[in-house]
Amino acid sequence: MIKCVNLADIDEALDCTSPDNMAGIVPSLIFGYWDDVATWPDYPVKTTEALAMDAAGVINGDVVMTAGAKAYKMAIQDGSAEFKITGQGEPGGESFLYDLNVILPKLRKAIFGFENATKGRKMFFIVTDNNGVSYLMGDKRRGAEKATDGSSTTGAKMTDLNKTTLHYTFSSPRKCVYEGDTKVLLTAAVSAGG
Repeated sequence: MIKCVNLADIDEALDCTSPDNMAGIVPSLIFGYWDDVATWPDYPVKTTEALAMDAAGVINGDVVMTAGAKAYKMAIQDGSAEFKITGQGEPGGESFLYDLNVILPKLRKAIFGFENATKGRKMFFIVTDNNGVSYLMGDKRRGAEKATDGSSTTGAKMTDLNKTTLHYTFSSPRKCVYEGDTKVLLTAAVSAGG
């Protein structure tokens, strides 16, 4: 049988910083329209040698925007968002569901506008957790999509939170981290791919 990934021992703490484990995501998301991306990172593939386990868990390359396009940042409150990856599918057809939930306080026209702009549109998101690990929702085949269970509420009692909940999902063939660019793509690309 062909080995695509070489197995290796997994230690309890791989380095001195591994015990520093914080839940949650950083209070800033990167997002953009899926069709504004010129180049997508590639999933890891075996060439002549089987992949090392850590190489099998990272996509290769950067998100590069088309000419004149850029990605954007959304500031969120610390502790107001959650990112999950869940296995899905039947044996022989397994994939991973990337799931992003964000709670934004106060009903605001800018957030309503964002929801209207992303309704029915393929998007991409780069989510970074509090351990500094980033994840890309979107690839060259499909984008992240707005889930139908997002909601806005004024709340009923004075102690309730007036809020909007954003919910986006993306189905990926692999569970991978993103180690590519998170700065250049925030400036409008002068030419395609740069």
